[in-house]
Amino acid sequence: MSFSDHLDNFLKQRDQKAQPSAKGAFRRQYTVQEPTNQSVAREAIAKAQEDASEQATIDTKAPHIRVNGRCVTESEAQALEQLKVDAAPANPNRIDYIKRLRKELKLKKRS
Repeated sequence: MSFSDHLDNFLKQRDQKAQPSAKGAFRRQYTVQEPTNQSVAREAIAKAQEDASEQATIDTKAPHIRVNGRCVTESEAQALEQLKVDAAPANPNRIDYIKRLRKELKLKKRS
């Protein structure tokens, strides 16, 4: 078999494979499905993570204030200030009572 015969056979086979036959012509038809609850939840979580990432980027660049050993943004510091409860004024009778209890406890010897 010469090279030209071999080349002709090869080209014929290639051409036959390129032409779809009636039996073998199968096309996939893709159907559009509605998203499931799980996929909707995944998308919602992904969106929330993206938003949190963007907010974290903004917060890290914002000026911070140290409050009780924590670094907080100015808006968080204002919110903490509004939530702060004022201490009740000291009751002198209660302070005297606590001092008396301390003295009594010091006088008692442990056995």
